[in-house]
Amino acid sequence: MSFSSFELLDHSKPILVFGRDGQVGRALQVCLKDLKVPAVFLGHSDCDLSNELAIKEVLNHYQPQVIINAAAYTAVDKAESERELAFAINAKAPAVMAHYIANVAHGILVHYSTDYVFADSKQGAYLESDVVGPVEKLSVYGQSKLAGEQAIEEAFNLAHDSGQVTYADKFARYFILRTSWVYGDGGNFIRTMLRLASERDQLKVVVDQVGVPSSADWLAEVGVQMAGSRVESGIYHAVPDGETSWHALAVFAIETAASSGEGIEVKSENILPIPATDYPLPASRPYNSRLSNAKLKKALSEMAFTGQYPHWQEQVTAYVKRIVEESLKS
Repeated sequence: MSFSSFELLDHSKPILVFGRDGQVGRALQVCLKDLKVPAVFLGHSDCDLSNELAIKEVLNHYQPQVIINAAAYTAVDKAESERELAFAINAKAPAVMAHYIANVAHGILVHYSTDYVFADSKQGAYLESDVVGPVEKLSVYGQSKLAGEQAIEEAFNLAHDSGQVTYADKFARYFILRTSWVYGDGGNFIRTMLRLASERDQLKVVVDQVGVPSSADWLAEVGVQMAGSRVESGIYHAVPDGETSWHALAVFAIETAASSGEGIEVKSENILPIPATDYPLPASRPYNSRLSNAKLKKALSEMAFTGQYPHWQEQVTAYVKRIVEESLKS
């Protein structure tokens, strides 16, 4: 991959990555290892993102020009009873990062966000320009992630309006990458379905929630590519092509695993579709998680992004086959 604007960086200052131990964070470690620009990966033990002072101390210590924030409070149901903690990590922490980097020459912030900022106000795929919320219909997790997006935009607008840093001559920029249904190295829906399929002869999976499964490996590559680009600041919907339901995704993943040699107990006809109302949870989930990726596609087409834009099925196929291969080896 080519990252032309990384030439603008002071290579004595590392790319700072928050969220080292999450699925995207682990993928970023692989993605960034071959770059000539140094990178530092931080987990909770290195920096408590609920502590604003700790974040500021880390930023002042490393003085990065590029921050990639792959960290988040993602316990969607637990957030309903831990609102303050969810907002501290998902809203206040990105605000601190944004206020810092927006005032750095050639500063860049890449921040991963979510489809949970929408609350079923549209039938088709959401555009970046579509109205979010309404807030009162969002889960606490969705509200906190939305507040994080807004804090980033406000910080950059403030820096621009103050005249200290201008987009025209200093290129201080941010990229908010909204995504959905992430899977990678760690616990996720696909791994759970494959485990249950090897233990049970019947499964019940929600059928009336629709979205786009997104590979953490691909999201890491997109994030690094955006950081090294010259495209405009803003929100970008980062999802592959296509759409599916949780039920259809489960069937597809399980059938792929079975055809690859994994021991599967459940038959496809015994993976039963159920409405979300039959599987109540503390936090509300969007029924429509479709995100339009047209804006991201256009941005990637203007840079040296390698490879054809993916469809979710090909990425899930490769992911499941890799899991099965690892399972058979062990």
